[in-house]
Amino acid sequence: MAKKKIKVGILFGGKSAEHEVSLLSAKNIIEAIDRDKYTPVLIGIDKNGKWLLQDAANYLLNASNPKFIKLKPSERRVALVPQNEGRLTSLQGQPDPGSIDVVFPVLHGPFGEDGALQGLLKMADIPFVGAGVLGSAVGMDKDVMKRLLRDARIPGAKFIAATELAGIPEYASVVVAVGEPFLFLRGRQQGPQSLRI
Repeated sequence: MAKKKIKVGILFGGKSAEHEVSLLSAKNIIEAIDRDKYTPVLIGIDKNGKWLLQDAANYLLNASNPKFIKLKPSERRVALVPQNEGRLTSLQGQPDPGSIDVVFPVLHGPFGEDGALQGLLKMADIPFVGAGVLGSAVGMDKDVMKRLLRDARIPGAKFIAATELAGIPEYASVVVAVGEPFLFLRGRQQGPQSLRI
């Protein structure tokens, strides 16, 4: 008797500025996944946040050119509904496309790596690959992550964080606080914007 294959929902694309990077990452995973053990179910998320069921044989436009790669448009909109045992729900009046056993998120940036998607999957009671809600959220917020590492006495680079309200600190005060050379990062988060130095 053949062993049942695990249906893996591969989520990729998304609303972040890293949409195209996610498409390339998903392409690599989809090409490498062991089809003897897993049945991939491709769910591309367009730049507006719509979840689109994709055909594994034809889900990208300009796939061979990273500069012009795009998610192929699809009319097969789907959603994951909490307490639905992993079943995908069609939003177009078509028959429901079935269920998935586990989700492999291949989303980069906000709404993918920041804990938002992980929270949705936890609420839907669907297992997923990768860090959980808290680990994802902390990993995206570099200020919080550095403070937690510092407070746990884990060695790391010196840092300061400046809020937009307080303004960018003077160069000399940064040199006193962290030394030279230093890296200036400007970041956006959900909530108040922070400038990380």
